Amino acid sequence: MTGLTADGRQQSPSLNPADFTCSHLAGELADEWVEKAASATLSATAAALYRQAITLFCGHVDAHVPHAVKASLGEPEPDLAYALTDWTRLLPAAYGAGSRVPAALAGKLRILITRRAEHPDRPVAAGLRHWASGHVGLRGGQTQELDEFTRADKKELVKTAWSDHLAITARIRRGWELAATGKDPAEDGWDRPANLLWAIANEAWTCKEIAEHLPGWHEMPPSLREVMPPGTLPQFGKRMVLRHLVRQLFPHNLDLHSYRILRLPTRAEVVEATAGARAYGASP
Repeated sequence: MTGLTADGRQQSPSLNPADFTCSHLAGELADEWVEKAASATLSATAAALYRQAITLFCGHVDAHVPHAVKASLGEPEPDLAYALTDWTRLLPAAYGAGSRVPAALAGKLRILITRRAEHPDRPVAAGLRHWASGHVGLRGGQTQELDEFTRADKKELVKTAWSDHLAITARIRRGWELAATGKDPAEDGWDRPANLLWAIANEAWTCKEIAEHLPGWHEMPPSLREVMPPGTLPQFGKRMVLRHLVRQLFPHNLDLHSYRILRLPTRAEVVEATAGARAYGASP
């Protein structure tokens, strides 16, 4: 399974179902995780969060569910819907007050189970379908500065976010520089990334039109195949090429996390702003 860092590098968090007593269940969830990653570009953070959710839940099943070795998403017994409800109930205790992590972890499992339930050949027990279609039972948490992070943690978060910002800026600069060397792909070929970037940058061709002209899976040249994430399925090949190209010219939604961190006010700034408001007789 591969996730992308802000500068486009690939990271591959791994998971071995054999590490769990409920290895069959872990394998089912891991399969959905891998296919999810192949059908949509995931950030390295999101990929790791899926892995963490699977690992924590399967660890809970091993520790608390009788006959864990028989656990399967397609079987009513043992009751995994109850296990999920119990797991989500216990999750917040492991994190600071207001943390968004518990809801994020439960949400990732719900995505994987929903994805499996939508597949006609992959059975999912009725109780799990009901759980996946409902609310996970956890609040989303807060985005302001929290005491679950030490001052050193916060400093490291900002440092990492700033490094991501520099990597994003460099990636987009390289993309526009490469686009400037390209030509109209209708005249110079649809197999050159520079030409495809030129078409997008100059709005000469829409992404839909570019997709119609891209070579098929078996004819895809190395210059385009190498920009796809490892494990990309044939039916998603053109989509992954286009996502990569657009990401070279513009910020992707996966890039926004770094900017959210950089925009969060520090506690000192909040105190200063509140004091200023009070000085002018305003409500904080």
